[in-house]
Amino acid sequence: MSRLGVAALVLVCWSCKAAPLEKPFGLGPVNDGPGSMEATRRGLEGTWTLVSLEAVDPSGAHRPVTATGQLTYDAYGNMIIKGVIQDATATKSIALDYEGKIIIDNVRKQFYPADLESDRPVDPAKIAAIAPDKVRRYELTMDTFVVTYLDAAGKPTAVAKWRK
Repeated sequence: MSRLGVAALVLVCWSCKAAPLEKPFGLGPVNDGPGSMEATRRGLEGTWTLVSLEAVDPSGAHRPVTATGQLTYDAYGNMIIKGVIQDATATKSIALDYEGKIIIDNVRKQFYPADLESDRPVDPAKIAAIAPDKVRRYELTMDTFVVTYLDAAGKPTAVAKWRK
């Protein structure tokens, strides 16, 4: 190739404007206002202590259950629950032990354990958590996190109250 050809090629390449290979699309800013998913995740983030646990019988009567526990939720959607239930009706204590991601349904105010491989709700047969087949409905404020466990008919079976 001649010097003139090389010079022309350099001049053409040098004058080309760089551009992205794909056109970006704007999604807009993340909604982090009150009631948004981001606000819920940020509000849940931190360490919570179990204040009370109540069992709810079929008639709707609440019965306190002796229990201790700690819940931690991080910025990546991971939840860790460690604790012990000492119920007078049980012959031995029951361990509260869950570590994994959760899926939050901000519209229904519910959350579910997530399968780490698929980020879908966990098959209840795969985990030995307390009431894995129950729907977990939540109420979240600045310093309280109340979880109500519901059966398939939508009736409460237990209520756990946590405080930051």
